[in-house]
Order: sequence, then structure tokens, then C-alpha cells
Amino acid sequence: MTGDKSVRDWAAIALGAVVLLGFAALVVYMLGLLTADETTWGRALYLFAGVEAIAFAAAGYLFGREVHRARAEQAEARAHHAEEQWQRWSRRALEAEAKGQSLSTTIALWAQQHPELAPAAQMAQRLFPDRP
Repeated sequence: MTGDKSVRDWAAIALGAVVLLGFAALVVYMLGLLTADETTWGRALYLFAGVEAIAFAAAGYLFGREVHRARAEQAEARAHHAEEQWQRWSRRALEAEAKGQSLSTTIALWAQQHPELAPAAQMAQRLFPDRP
């Protein structure tokens, strides 16, 4: 599959180069028509505008593809880094919740034996309520 993409990329580059060379030839031809009559010049200019749009699209592809590729690769790297960071923080949050649950249960048990710990047990229960 990578080979097919490489062939398509080279074909697109070659086609873009041919279009730009054709456009350059058309510009030279148009320069030769500067002394032509108004009707011939108008028709040539009408055709020139269409070819110009295609040539500019080809030039945009040829010159912009590397810029866009680099930006896309950077965006993918940032997304991958953000995904890894999210997973890491998600694990830490689950671990912290489990530790809080364990601490809340432990303090509740201690509060049954030591009534002076009741306020701490109530606070732990508010912070880490029992899961359903």
C-alpha cells in the first residue's frame, strides 16, 4: 500500500510540473499575442484565465504539500502525546479514588473505636462517599 501511495505522489508531482510547464508556455504564447486584434486577444485571455486557475491549483499542491504534511505530523504527535497524558492522569485519578475510599473506610472503622475521630470520619465520607 505504501508503494501505491508513493507512485501516486510522484504521478501527482509529475502532473503538477507538466501543468506548470504548460502554463509557462501559454504565458509565452500570450506575450506573442500582444499585438493581436481585440477579438483574438479576448478569446485567448478567456482561455488563459481557466488554465491559470488549474496552474495555480497545481502550484499550490506542489509547494503546499510538504508544509501541510509537516503540520499534520505535528498535530498527530500532539494528539498522541495528549492521549498518553490523559491515560496517565486517568490512571492516577482512579488510584487516588481507590486510596481515598480505603482511607475513608479505615477512618470510619477507627471512629467506631475512638469517638474523637468521628469528625474526621464524616469528612472522609463526604470526600470519598461509598460507591454503589
